Amino acid sequence: MKLSSKFQPVKTRRTVQDQVYDQLREALVSGAFEAGQGFTIPALAEKFMTSHMPVREALRRLAAENALRISSTGTAVVPHLDSDEWRKICEVRLILEPCAAEIAFDKMDEIEIAELKALLKTHKEAVEAGDIIAMLAANRAFHFRIYDASNNDVLSNQIENLWLRSGAYVRYLSDRTTELLRSDYRSNYTIHHDDMIAALEGRDKARFRAAMYEDVVATRNLVQRFLSDGSAT
Repeated sequence: MKLSSKFQPVKTRRTVQDQVYDQLREALVSGAFEAGQGFTIPALAEKFMTSHMPVREALRRLAAENALRISSTGTAVVPHLDSDEWRKICEVRLILEPCAAEIAFDKMDEIEIAELKALLKTHKEAVEAGDIIAMLAANRAFHFRIYDASNNDVLSNQIENLWLRSGAYVRYLSDRTTELLRSDYRSNYTIHHDDMIAALEGRDKARFRAAMYEDVVATRNLVQRFLSDGSAT
């Protein structure tokens, strides 16, 4: 990916470091970078139209969150894919995300449920169109609408960090999604989201939690399946 296609010059009153950090973080969590992809401080500083210092500090923050590795030469590198690391990430996701869903269940009103339905509709339209970027965005929006509804920022921030560390795996999976859209798996993309909506409408908290759990399991298994093929970088 060309850096210039993703990043914008920083201009607002927020600190330059925060703006650089936010843009890099968003790019990482959305799967904009491939595993093993590297970029230097000078290159990023040029794209952000800023000095080296805020870029360096933003990269250090992301490295502290295990979203990046900093090489001995100072180059920032997206971590390589690792099946054991993916397993560990998913183990924690399977604890936190169903928990967030359960907490959110009692707090979601009709307006919020309607918002989830709209996000699910957008997701389905993206699947039908084969628009992978839109699919990923809609999926993430659906999940975090639920997590945010928990009104527990400690919990939602932990989940967001796990998604941040999953960014390269999201990219890896998205690169293989085209073939899945041509297979029978296509109908599975939103099945658990459908179940979550049905659970909310039926006021079935256990079903809602279980659907979230199964959704994470499905993603875990799909990525692991491709990793087991030995094509990971």
